[in-house]
Amino acid sequence: MARTRIFYNARRLGLNLPSLSPSLARRHLMTMRRFVVFAFLFAAGLIAESFPPADVKVMGDLSYGQTSSAVECSSASPYYAFVFNGKGGERVDVVVKSEDRQAFVAIGDPSLNQLASGTGHVTFTLPNRGPDAEGFYIVFRDSESKDARFTVELTKLPPETSK
Repeated sequence: MARTRIFYNARRLGLNLPSLSPSLARRHLMTMRRFVVFAFLFAAGLIAESFPPADVKVMGDLSYGQTSSAVECSSASPYYAFVFNGKGGERVDVVVKSEDRQAFVAIGDPSLNQLASGTGHVTFTLPNRGPDAEGFYIVFRDSESKDARFTVELTKLPPETSK
């Protein structure tokens, strides 16, 4: 049945597939299915960008209400980061400031998968993965990957009220 359908569709599309064996057709079909699923998940935002740990220079940790001292970011390191502890459901606000540059800023989970991002500012509700606090990353760099000096401010916001 599947072989008949593949060849019927191929003929209907004007493709010449006389040398396509049934096993090769099945493999091609499975590859195409995987591609479609991956493309859908990526488009839906379910597969997020990940920061390679070797590309992230951790500068220290921050607590809620704290602002970092100025961080000299050079184009030699792709990303800089601060670590903070948070629990699922907490709303956080991150501001990365410079006198003369714009910052790319993201919040990463413990595996450095990007959860949210923005330019200079991100507000995000941390995902609920259990009752314990987890370490999250504030990942940042100059938006044009140039040398810059930034401060990072972390604030815990009140829970969002449903309307």
